[in-house]
Amino acid sequence: MKFIKSFFVSAFVACGVYYLAVVMLVDAPVPAEYWVAEMITIKKELVKEYAGRRKIIIAGGSSALFGVNAEYASAQLDMPVINFGLHAGLRLEKILQEMSVVVERGDFLILSLEPPYYDCNSKLNSWQVSNIVGWDHDAWKEMNYLEKSEFVSLVSPALLGQMLVAEILKKFYPARISDRLAALDNSLVLSRFRVRTVPAIFKYSAYNLNKHGDMLRAEGSKFKGQGYDFSNPSHVCDKTANHLMGFVDSMRKRGVQVYFANTPYIASEVGLDTLRRGELSFRQEFTRIGCIIDRREDLVFDRKYFFDTHLHLNVEGRSLRTDLLIKAILNKVLSETCGL
Repeated sequence: MKFIKSFFVSAFVACGVYYLAVVMLVDAPVPAEYWVAEMITIKKELVKEYAGRRKIIIAGGSSALFGVNAEYASAQLDMPVINFGLHAGLRLEKILQEMSVVVERGDFLILSLEPPYYDCNSKLNSWQVSNIVGWDHDAWKEMNYLEKSEFVSLVSPALLGQMLVAEILKKFYPARISDRLAALDNSLVLSRFRVRTVPAIFKYSAYNLNKHGDMLRAEGSKFKGQGYDFSNPSHVCDKTANHLMGFVDSMRKRGVQVYFANTPYIASEVGLDTLRRGELSFRQEFTRIGCIIDRREDLVFDRKYFFDTHLHLNVEGRSLRTDLLIKAILNKVLSETCGL
């Protein structure tokens, strides 16, 4: 009996120490996708440059980042278009939160969300946990006590070790992680963006963007794997649907019109009839949330138009997709006939 009591007491103490260690090191600059943090800072500034003007903001994961030529769309539509595509690994809550900050009355917001965003993704994955620790510190601050407890349970011993090392480097050898620390300095990020040079080759970098937020130098066709199944998304998780409906309603009250768009698919042997049946069912369900301005069947592209993943169109593919998007915006958004 005494042994069992000692065991549980020891386990309780160990858990408490672990929790305390995570809390103390939760903002340590661990290895993470800091270029995404820099990209968010830059794109917020790009939107600010058009403050007071009616504009179109296209948001989503990396399929929007690589799949839209906002600079070209701006010229064709004769109004500012900003590519606010980010990274498909980000939580839906993060994307919507950033949008709620940058939009203003009169704006059009088009959410081009990858299929997984419509699922119930309530549990954070390891990528998201690492990036919250590394740079998305507001996410931790906004968690309630229960959410923080769950977050701590998702911090692996390996990540905790990285947090300790990163904190030591930050205090005693900051030069070794200067790139991470620089990404957390918004003023420095913006000043670097203003004096950046046009990249000669592709690189995952926030400084590889143009003034409309488009990713540059995505030439070539490197992806050989599989893409999303045409039947996805086939359903919207109730929790996600409620979240999206709440967001759309809050935007409407602020005078912002929200629309949704599909993401590109890699051509396969699946027939158009199968694709259409699946999309029809999804559209009927989606009417309670909002209006989808385009059709999946129009966004089925040959593999040669994809860059390095099934989410990323290359320059040629992006041109085709942008022309289709411009047409959809003219026919459904600016004409205010979406859903009719």
